Amino acid sequence: MNNSIWWRALLLVAAVVALWAGAPEAHAQENQAPGETRNTVRELLGLWSAERNFGPEVKGALTLHEADGQLWAEIGGYSLRARVTDGEIRFEAPGGRGYFRGAVSAYQDRIDGHWVQPWNYRSFARMASPVSLNRTAEGIWSGVVTPLEDRLRFYLMIEEGEDGRIGAFLRNPEANIGRFYAIQEIVQDGDVLQFVDANGRVRLEGSYDPRFGRLSVYFPLNGGMYDFVRAGDDPATAFYPRPLGDGPYRYRKPTAGEGWQTARPEDVGMASAPLQEMIRMIIATPMDAVDAPYIHGVLVARHGKLVLEEYFHGYSRHQPHGTRSASKSMTTTLVGIANYEGTLGLNVPIYETLYDGEPPDDLDSRAERMTLLHLITMTSGLACDDGDQDSPGGEDRMQNQEEQPDWRQYTLDLPMMHEPGTHAAYCSAGQNLAGELLSHVSGEWLPVFYRNHFAGPVNAGLYHMNLTPVGEGYGGGGLFIKPRDFLKLGQVYLDDGVWRGRRLLDSGWAEAATTTDRTIREEGYGYGWWVFSYPFEGRKVNAYYAGGNGGQYVIVVPELGLNIVIFGGNYNQRVMHAPKYEYVRDYVLRAVELGQSD
Repeated sequence: MNNSIWWRALLLVAAVVALWAGAPEAHAQENQAPGETRNTVRELLGLWSAERNFGPEVKGALTLHEADGQLWAEIGGYSLRARVTDGEIRFEAPGGRGYFRGAVSAYQDRIDGHWVQPWNYRSFARMASPVSLNRTAEGIWSGVVTPLEDRLRFYLMIEEGEDGRIGAFLRNPEANIGRFYAIQEIVQDGDVLQFVDANGRVRLEGSYDPRFGRLSVYFPLNGGMYDFVRAGDDPATAFYPRPLGDGPYRYRKPTAGEGWQTARPEDVGMASAPLQEMIRMIIATPMDAVDAPYIHGVLVARHGKLVLEEYFHGYSRHQPHGTRSASKSMTTTLVGIANYEGTLGLNVPIYETLYDGEPPDDLDSRAERMTLLHLITMTSGLACDDGDQDSPGGEDRMQNQEEQPDWRQYTLDLPMMHEPGTHAAYCSAGQNLAGELLSHVSGEWLPVFYRNHFAGPVNAGLYHMNLTPVGEGYGGGGLFIKPRDFLKLGQVYLDDGVWRGRRLLDSGWAEAATTTDRTIREEGYGYGWWVFSYPFEGRKVNAYYAGGNGGQYVIVVPELGLNIVIFGGNYNQRVMHAPKYEYVRDYVLRAVELGQSD
């Protein structure tokens, strides 16, 4: 190749590289001396977003078919041989990608089961999701597997402070991971960007590539590298409660469906103005700090009719939302259903039953007297207190240890600290043990019992139940459920154990479950329900709620016929309590008060 041709080829390559890299970035580096570190921190001001979807890999259409005397499953490109043992169907995707367990209905026209997906970053557990397969031809059943989407989103706001420092905070709707990193500032160390907290500790590190406008940050506990891009120009970003430029909020009556009749507030004796004021307040909430209120959804029903339903930060009524410890109230409700059906009594002894009549010889005599009622009222007497980091039965301690993956056995092995019924302490392990007992006595896996005895009767949609390391349903919290279905839980209690004419709980169960003289964390505690009161028209009205970390609530005010669901993302922050107390008091109850005076 002669020099002329070689030189023209070199120029062509340089032109292509310049176009690929982007002209603005090329000009920006013209004045940068060789070996000089680029000062990039101030280039990063504004809002950035990153998202990673970790799967799960196996999902979508599922077909079971009989061939040559065998049952085969087709899903996600896999052809899997299913085993049928004692009427239960099981098959597993290779490499631990998930498994199915279900059973053929009595009429052979449907297979009901659950798909269990692998451990995921969204819930830090395996999840069981319902699957219904309908017979489409002789020996063929088809359906869809819809696992929990293992997606994490991060929003990074970078701003310059009055002192010239580059401040930053990180938000994550799914788990509020930004709260744990607690970054406040970005500093540059050579080509490395360091994200430091208020104490100057480096919590995260990353780099910026100006060619692609990409800010890469490594999250060691949350899946690795995330590539952030500018989000400030995207009006639909879920960083804000509602899309930018969406216009002023106007009330719309919820759409009827999913078992709910709907109405306008005035139809049920409420004034619209306070409810609209609440929604406008939520929409206008400044997203200026990691602990800013993070409301995902609000639903209000009165006298059994849904009158308000609004969602924020990209959430909708079609998405199952995590409930954290609020689903302890679901566990105790399942116990109440079993009690109504005659399957399980509240005075059943725990150790004798779970050890099938042969408890350990050295069992503490106090443990022999522990009953199911003690578990669901948090008065078991076990050395279990989630509020005490030194307690051997604390939820974090149980879940983080690896010596005993069977959490039922872990809890049974805890020492006794008190006579059952004499001391109340918040104990997630005890509520889970109640769920384990229910499954043991009924012979139904906890996700199956939930589906057959609650979700089915109230016509609930998609849900995801988290599992223990040995594959049992976890009764201590964590159920993902659709907002309208969570509202049904409150309505069942408000209507004395009945959903739309069908009785699920004994008459009087709701009152017994939400009336108490015991106190935990300065509030009353019944059968998995917190008991308190609101000020209303110069007096107090009794209320009770299911509560979960982050701001997950079902709140019932029986005297006023109110049933409220709130979802949030302020995990491990005190601000999560504001909707339960202040929003309900200042807006929802005021709507009732003004509605009654009209």
